[in-house]
Amino acid sequence: MFRKLLALLTGWDPAPVPIDAASWRTLLAELPLLRALSPSEQQQLHQLSARFLADKHFYGADGLEIDDGMMLRVAALACLPVLALGYDWLDAIREVVLYPDLFIVHHREVDELGFVHEGSATLSGEAWDFGTLVLAWPEVQQAGQRHDAYNVVIHEVAHVLDNRNGAFNGFPPLPAGMDRARWTADFSAAFDTLNRQLDADIEPQIDPYAATAPTEFFAVTSEYHFERPDLLRQAFPAVARQLARFYAGGKDKDKDTDGIGQAR
Repeated sequence: MFRKLLALLTGWDPAPVPIDAASWRTLLAELPLLRALSPSEQQQLHQLSARFLADKHFYGADGLEIDDGMMLRVAALACLPVLALGYDWLDAIREVVLYPDLFIVHHREVDELGFVHEGSATLSGEAWDFGTLVLAWPEVQQAGQRHDAYNVVIHEVAHVLDNRNGAFNGFPPLPAGMDRARWTADFSAAFDTLNRQLDADIEPQIDPYAATAPTEFFAVTSEYHFERPDLLRQAFPAVARQLARFYAGGKDKDKDTDGIGQAR
């Protein structure tokens, strides 16, 4: 929204960064997730990626030197979730920071009683609510292979989409035509089922990290939606249907498809 307003007031709108054909072909060859897209979807993703490279700043942390290929991989994976939603869903992202490995973050929180809690955690990615996407480069390299459901870029972008309603709560703004009550019911039931499975020492069908909080459930299941929709349908078919419609911009997806551009 801010980017649109600034463009209207000042005429500022950075030109897309040209992506040479060889680099794009290399990226598609390396990522089965992107090869599964239809030609028209690949073309659209190419255009969105060029915009992402133009208006997001990239920084290497802890001595990591980043190159055009690294930035292009992040840009394409970050834009994939918004192919149907629209590029403005990524407006909140201002910069991307890449670490050479897993990174440690320190948190300080004050609870409802006024007590201060401090701690640290080793992470592969994090989305900050003031516009920074932080990613561990080795984890980015694992994304998009479709042999498992892991995709740190989509996970963190899902948090960005989630936060468009002003909170990380697993309830992003829904496209027109989607039922808020149905979304809540389907996600709540699946989240509760996952937690009951873990409490009963039953091995879950999806990453148990999804049980941490509703926002993590949305982010993890978003990874599954793109990387392994088959596993998500087996575990939580109602959530799979909700995500298929959400990432299609509120439209009903063809029942004979298995994720974006991938036939059963």
